Amino acid sequence: MNPKVKAFLSHLADERGLSPNTVRNYRQVLGEFQVGMPAEWNAVGEKECRSYLHGLAGKGRHGPASVRLRFSALRTYFQWMQARGERTDNPAAGLRLPRPRRSLPRFLSEEQMESLLATPLQILQKKPTKETGRKEPAWTKWRDAALLELLYGTGLRLGEALGLSWRTLHAEGRRTLKVRGKGGKERLVVIGETVRVAMQKYEEKLPVAWRKEGGAAFLGPRGERLCARVFQRNLKEYLAEAGLDSSLTPHKLRHSFATHLLGRGADLRAVQELLGHARLTSTEIYTRVTPERLRGAYGKAHPRA
Repeated sequence: MNPKVKAFLSHLADERGLSPNTVRNYRQVLGEFQVGMPAEWNAVGEKECRSYLHGLAGKGRHGPASVRLRFSALRTYFQWMQARGERTDNPAAGLRLPRPRRSLPRFLSEEQMESLLATPLQILQKKPTKETGRKEPAWTKWRDAALLELLYGTGLRLGEALGLSWRTLHAEGRRTLKVRGKGGKERLVVIGETVRVAMQKYEEKLPVAWRKEGGAAFLGPRGERLCARVFQRNLKEYLAEAGLDSSLTPHKLRHSFATHLLGRGADLRAVQELLGHARLTSTEIYTRVTPERLRGAYGKAHPRA
């Protein structure tokens, strides 16, 4: 790896506190950009950045959002070089990027969520199928049931949930939870009674030797921290069992959390705080998918409704 890129990635992780996933994505973009470009970053100009942009658009494999994310990584890198006095310009700053499509977030209805949340323990009552070929201890289903309840009940990102320790979960009597999200920003989320009970049942089923106060809360069958890919694989199984679209990701539980809160009249600013959004516009998108909320507000407030 280029020494400058390595130093930049260390800056992102150590000084800016960005998540491992974000750092990995930046590493991938910078490595991808360097293919066919000048060996030295100081020699990169707007011409090279424009060529990279046209290449992304020409391949047809990257949508507007993907292109913008890649150039965000490049701009940030060149800004870092400017701050260090290694460049006087930012060659990626002046390019005209494709406008992002305003796609609506996908979410599950309240009835679909109820079905999904019940699935892990329903599967536990059945015998393991030959198709999966996996033999996991019974407590892993209680774990997944608790994790599903936590994701939907708090709006946490999967990475935030998997990073929790028992010490954090036991603090404040399990009624609230301090979480460090994107950019190292800390926020407070509320733990509902249903989530609290699900976590308590999971903890009771977990082998005693693994209930370490400072250790990870969500564990794999051998006591290791649960891997995101393993849970994503399990989620596909639960979605299919519940008769839902198995391509849905864990992030759709976060979308469902926000949409259902707003649909039942929650304050937009409060939902913004719970999600940890830096800008209100990031939260407002959920109001576009709840026409029931608009009809309800009209029905309550308008004299001619």
